[in-house]
Amino acid sequence: MENLTLTNYSPAGAAFLGGMFGSFLITITVCVIVLYLLYIIAYWKILVKAGEKGWKTLIPFYNVYLMLKIVKMKSWFWYLICMFICAEIMMFADGYPYGLNAQQIATFNPMVHPMTAIALVGISIIYLTANIIYVYRTSKVFGHGPLFAVGLFFFPYIFWLILAFGKSDYDKKRLKS
Repeated sequence: MENLTLTNYSPAGAAFLGGMFGSFLITITVCVIVLYLLYIIAYWKILVKAGEKGWKTLIPFYNVYLMLKIVKMKSWFWYLICMFICAEIMMFADGYPYGLNAQQIATFNPMVHPMTAIALVGISIIYLTANIIYVYRTSKVFGHGPLFAVGLFFFPYIFWLILAFGKSDYDKKRLKS
């Protein structure tokens, strides 16, 4: 079987493939930027609905703290920060100072690196649990039910926009604790 490389193509064919690849990358980049901007706009509107200033959504980490405060989970912010720091310390002690790259993931053996395995599994379970509780409480505080929370979890870009631009209203009294 013939090995196909870029040298097997004519200059015009190589230019065409390069142009197609460049167009694909530009399209993907534009889509990601548009989704990110919609996400920021949605968070801005949600913060305004909750009585906060919208521009605060532009401040990294503080915007997460505010959203957790809105759904009465602000102490979770500090627990999650501590868990991420502990996981990084465990991975650093086990020989992975900045997480795992693709090659390390492909050849990872949990028996050889038990601290990293515990850190990754532990932080994944905690993050998943916190996210489920967060979307449920967000759904509840804005007057929606468990099905809306499922939508927030699985289709966040769509449901955050519905929450931001829909008729949802914020009422912190909907949460008992």
